[in-house]
Amino acid sequence: MPCVTSSNATTRPGSEGDLDGILACLHPAAVLVSPRGEAARGHREIRTVLGRLLDGEAAGSLHESTIDRVEFVTDDVAVVDGRARVTGVAPSLGGEAAVVVHGFIDVLVRRDGRWVISQIRAYGLESPGR
Repeated sequence: MPCVTSSNATTRPGSEGDLDGILACLHPAAVLVSPRGEAARGHREIRTVLGRLLDGEAAGSLHESTIDRVEFVTDDVAVVDGRARVTGVAPSLGGEAAVVVHGFIDVLVRRDGRWVISQIRAYGLESPGR
């Protein structure tokens, strides 16, 4: 499954709970900062954090991301601003609506001829309709 499509939406393997697919999209030294402020560094820590989420509060959820802007810092570094919508989460994560939305900033780097995510900064966790 591709990490990024040419449309305005990214396809994240996490929609199917595919941790190996997620990690394939990430630089080996990637940093993930969750909307709750939890930080994970490298594939091992990120697998633990995302695995806990996908097996727990977000089990069976649907993840949709929309890219709002892409700015190239250099030919091999891009900053991506976007929004993520997660449907079907446990009430403890998203409140009554079982839908959460958050913003994100990803830093992508070109490595061995393909783009991988080196930084994921998620912020502004909210439940629509609240």
